[in-house]
Amino acid sequence: MFKDKPIIKFVTEVKGLDKIDDCIPKPATRFIPDWFKELPNYPNPKDPKTVKKCPSFPDLFSSAYVIPMWSDTILNYSKTTDQWRYESPTDVAEWTIHGRQQFLDFTEASLFGKEASIVFKAKCPWYLITPPGYSVLQLPMFYHFNNDWSVLPGIIDTDIHHEINQQVLYHGDDKDVYIPRGTPFVMYLPYKRENYDLVVSQINEKEKQIIQHNSLNFKTTEVQGGFYRELQRKTKKRKKSTSFWKGRFGAVKCPIK
Repeated sequence: MFKDKPIIKFVTEVKGLDKIDDCIPKPATRFIPDWFKELPNYPNPKDPKTVKKCPSFPDLFSSAYVIPMWSDTILNYSKTTDQWRYESPTDVAEWTIHGRQQFLDFTEASLFGKEASIVFKAKCPWYLITPPGYSVLQLPMFYHFNNDWSVLPGIIDTDIHHEINQQVLYHGDDKDVYIPRGTPFVMYLPYKRENYDLVVSQINEKEKQIIQHNSLNFKTTEVQGGFYRELQRKTKKRKKSTSFWKGRFGAVKCPIK
């Protein structure tokens, strides 16, 4: 009998928020960007494959969870007056700022070439709970390519600290940045904490044989997306027969359907 999968759990004190579909956290596969969905595997028969055939893209979305924006929100900051404000139709959405002396005075923070002028901080209505020994990596919705705002990345040990109040770079000057309810806002990637030893060395004969073997396997098959996927399936099946968890993010269960 296998042990139950570890659970990542989002809870809220706001009554009824967990009943509004636009507002509840979901697997990141529910928020795949439209441009990626519409992307062909091959633009033309003789063209090289697109990033849609690269496993790293879908694996990211199948391993993470997304909190959508929980209320229509407007953010604004003026460099000239050094004044900031936010607007929301409900007190569920509260915001503060991190003053420039806390971060931006010491660096030129930018994303996609857009410099940040202030860091807003959301008071998130969701708490995040993971089993003992598990943390989450907080990530921006990078592949949605937003030029107006971006959540800062970081790690939170959500087995002991459950508040996830996101720090948000505001890119602009005296511009009303509108974030509609339901907008994919922030991504969380759960993982089991482990200690690692770093080794840097010249490749040995055994390692060279492993690399050559796997490289040849990759080059000589096109089975259902390639050897990489086939090896993933075999590895996953083997892990099910030995242990319920070996650090694969995809094994985490989300209780919210």
